[in-house]
Amino acid sequence: MDRILKVTCALALLFAFCACERPEARVRSVAETFLNVYYTGDYARAADFCTPQLARTLERAGETQGELPDELEQKMKEAVSKTSFNIVSVAVDEDAASAVVHYEILVPGLEKPVPKKLSLQLEGRTALVDGIE
Repeated sequence: MDRILKVTCALALLFAFCACERPEARVRSVAETFLNVYYTGDYARAADFCTPQLARTLERAGETQGELPDELEQKMKEAVSKTSFNIVSVAVDEDAASAVVHYEILVPGLEKPVPKKLSLQLEGRTALVDGIE
């Protein structure tokens, strides 16, 4: 019986921590995961983190990847593998059920990072990317 009580308390604490997770943390987590997948060129997996409309756009982009000449596709993969990103800020507007993530792309050979932005829709406890600028 004592063991059941301990397990129940541990689960209750886990759920309490998850429920208290700040919206900014959830949005940051989704944005980081999306960007990691997106910048490897895996648009099909990136679509899993998007609204249906953006997911369709990414899926179409993924379908055209195989149409490039092998040499060009290899060069693109090499360039992407050397590219990284850094999240600069996360702003959540819970009333509007939206968020904006500002980030920078760090491209080898460029002196300055390239500023970019993601917009996300908040749906309950989830966030979905709905725009890439």
